[in-house]
Amino acid sequence: MNVLKDNSRFTSYLDEPELESITLEDSQRTKFLDGETIVCEAPQVLMYTPLTQTNKPLKGVLTVTTFKLSFASAEDYESYSNCYQQNYLLGVNDVCLSLIDCIYQLGERNKKKLLPGQSISGKIKELLIVCKNMKYFELSFKNSDKDSGKLIANALLHHAYPKRHQLLFAYDYKEPYINTALIKEAKLFQFKHDWEKELQRTNCPGWRLSHVNFNYQVSPLLIETIIVPQSVTDSIIKEAVEKFRSRFCPVWVWGTSQGAALVRMADLLPTITDRTEENKLLEHIRKSHPQKKAPHIIDLTSPSPKDIYTSYVKLRDLCTPETPRVFKSQDFKFYGLLDATKWLSHVSTCLSKAKEAAEKIEHSNFTVVLQEGNGQDLNCLVSSLTQIILDPYFRTKFGFQSLIQKDWVVMGHPFANRLRHILSKDVEQSPVFLLFLDCVWQLLQQYPAAFQISETYLTTLWDSAHLSVFDTFLFNCQHQRFMASTGNCNAHIPLTLRSVWDWREQFSEKDIALFCNPLYNDRYIEALRPSTGLPNLEVWGQCYFRWISDLEIPRGGRPQIDLFSRYLVQDILQKQYNSADVNGTLVKINRNMEEYVDLVKKVNGFFPFSHNSALVNNPINNVLLTGDTLDSQSILNLNNE
Repeated sequence: MNVLKDNSRFTSYLDEPELESITLEDSQRTKFLDGETIVCEAPQVLMYTPLTQTNKPLKGVLTVTTFKLSFASAEDYESYSNCYQQNYLLGVNDVCLSLIDCIYQLGERNKKKLLPGQSISGKIKELLIVCKNMKYFELSFKNSDKDSGKLIANALLHHAYPKRHQLLFAYDYKEPYINTALIKEAKLFQFKHDWEKELQRTNCPGWRLSHVNFNYQVSPLLIETIIVPQSVTDSIIKEAVEKFRSRFCPVWVWGTSQGAALVRMADLLPTITDRTEENKLLEHIRKSHPQKKAPHIIDLTSPSPKDIYTSYVKLRDLCTPETPRVFKSQDFKFYGLLDATKWLSHVSTCLSKAKEAAEKIEHSNFTVVLQEGNGQDLNCLVSSLTQIILDPYFRTKFGFQSLIQKDWVVMGHPFANRLRHILSKDVEQSPVFLLFLDCVWQLLQQYPAAFQISETYLTTLWDSAHLSVFDTFLFNCQHQRFMASTGNCNAHIPLTLRSVWDWREQFSEKDIALFCNPLYNDRYIEALRPSTGLPNLEVWGQCYFRWISDLEIPRGGRPQIDLFSRYLVQDILQKQYNSADVNGTLVKINRNMEEYVDLVKKVNGFFPFSHNSALVNNPINNVLLTGDTLDSQSILNLNNE
């Protein structure tokens, strides 16, 4: 292979020294979960991260298992071990198979996309892996055994794109799970009592709980307990669902004490031209309002899941430049290319729809009905945003998690399809959930004191949505989750349900501490007034650009503000409480500005996701409060004590 110029594809490996046998200590080897098995392994592999400053590869052992693609290296292990977010389930250079989006075979000056399910017979020298969270890296097998590249490629093409849901690793994971701590944190909305409490919390009149869908006998896509107008009988519901797409009739998701409600519904079946049944249900919704106001209907047909996916692919390509030449070319006309993706246009549209719904509810006291084709995509997104704008509870960490459970998980957003956990010609991939998280991030930028959750929390949530361990984002509807948990889905044994909201299953306290926003003010209970136009929106750099080292600011960027805010929280606590007992937690603070300055000198712009940080023997455990403490403490709250 010839040495490539700056305008060629990838860096040549010809000048790299031949690898000797790599010996890994026990702490450096790939860790396997209970139930995880090895599919294929290749020694003496080179792993390159495109556009890194030194472009020096790591040398190690590459392993494909039933859960992940793992790269274990003895090189620079200590410098990687503490410099950024650590996941108990994944190593520093591991990616879950469900996270892999595209696999390319690299030639000297071109690349070829490998199709899921295909079998490779020729020699593979290099692979490019592109993930759904914009992470991408290159693997070279020039020093490996003869067929290593081919075997790894075939293993990935088969196991990263399973054809049946029961082939996901969650069904093989044997680790015992107890979620007792989760019960008091996030409402899962899987049973009647959570919906009953939500109706009582909002104190919205005119609505009742219905068990017409008990055992999912009316609709497998609806939950067993639905909230409907008091004047609607169960027999009316049974007759009406036959007319709606996905059998998704109008259901209540949130409301106010003045009687304005937020309602979700699908469109009528394409074969039905007579809208009499729909109008009857809308009339019942009108009667549920204390003032008998006709509901305001918002059409959510655009952007479609296909539009969102097309936009995402263009954004992904923009965020994964393979060569310095491509990066420079894109950087020169970045905003034009960004505009061409239409991603921020979709963000603007969704925020505008949510703002419209919120204003109708808050200012005009109208019930708002959100309507889209199947009722399971933009309905989830706009409904959630509307509640975040109006209800401060959903801006807290536990409230936000409960909101996603209510409006996304149990209300049937097809996560298995949209995140493409399963390979099928009938599956339409579309990161609708990522679009929602981007919208929330935009609100966080405009109202930094209104949210208890941080930017790092949102980015971590997107990463966690692709982990094939937790059931939260693994199914298309609650009925599928129920069938899997009872063993009635052709699985050998019932699936153990593990909630992604139990963050201690993945992270230590030092990482969980970064999920909380130190600027949060729990006295901020007003409705938000977001600016939704394109000039008011930003690019979510931490989520999209964190793998591009050239865009990282050494010892700069948002992490500096975040860490300094956390330092101030501790400084205030030190002065106010002086190691007193705060909410049952003994706070021992003996930090000083010198330690903070020492820390920020080692933290770069994409912390805690940076792979370029010079942070070694990270002192962050000594500097940051725990997540539990920050749940109740922030700068603004402490100043008001």
